[in-house]
Amino acid sequence: MPIVSVCLPTYEPDPAYLKAAIESVLAQTFTDWELIIHDDASKKDVIEVVRPFLSDPRIRFHRSDVRLRIGGNWNACAWMGSAPFVAYMFQDDLWHPDYLQRSLEVLQREQDVGFTAADHTYLIEGSTAASSTGIYGEVDALRKSQMTEGRIHREAFLTAWIERGLRPNLIGEPSFVVLRRSLMEEVGPFLEDMKQGLDAEYWVRCLLRTDGWWLAGSLGEFRVHAAAATAKNEESGAGKADRLRIFRSLAKALPPGPMKTLAKRKLRWEFLGMMAKFFVRAAALRGRGTRR
Repeated sequence: MPIVSVCLPTYEPDPAYLKAAIESVLAQTFTDWELIIHDDASKKDVIEVVRPFLSDPRIRFHRSDVRLRIGGNWNACAWMGSAPFVAYMFQDDLWHPDYLQRSLEVLQREQDVGFTAADHTYLIEGSTAASSTGIYGEVDALRKSQMTEGRIHREAFLTAWIERGLRPNLIGEPSFVVLRRSLMEEVGPFLEDMKQGLDAEYWVRCLLRTDGWWLAGSLGEFRVHAAAATAKNEESGAGKADRLRIFRSLAKALPPGPMKTLAKRKLRWEFLGMMAKFFVRAAALRGRGTRR
């Protein structure tokens, strides 16, 4: 059995980006992995992109006959694996060669740590809502000031994250998180009906159960472009509704105490802020209609 299942969910991938992602897995200094590529009923002929790599017995390709969407595809990938650790690699992203090595060294040494999260660089291509608002620059700056190599203490981290209104997601994108399979089995699957915040929601559930570990120094690149799911969901505003939902679940899950009180207070503020923006937008639309 391999040590780590690398899960690569695909949907209508750019062939060049997908090849580069697979090659960055092949370039890892840690080699005891299985790579599970699971395609979400793409119209593109993804198997033709992947076929040259299938001569490596560590690599498998599966295709769903029906659309599972983001969370469903992430879950399908993970449950097809068998290794005690799970690492996600997205079709647009890149790992530095020592990414898996550094992640697994920590998890094999620190038995009470449930996951590692690694610093990474954002490759911003073109203009998207997410890049134009500067959210990636904000995340990068906050990581540099708040995150240091070592243990992510769950209570302190969660409290600070709640204080910031669960913004931004400092743990980061799944491409740079390695989890114990036992933790995933305890936490359960990613929420398949959540579009934008399903990774942040999952990290909240993990942090309710375990500490993490931050790996400092960039260990890869997360690609930001208009065709990516993150950019599309940011354009739609899905993240705001998801964050409100995460707050509701968190406030319910926390035991009585200061963190639960804080989460409830922030939930009220988030809801009021969302309603205020809705009424401002509705008034602006009515004003436009009147001028016509």
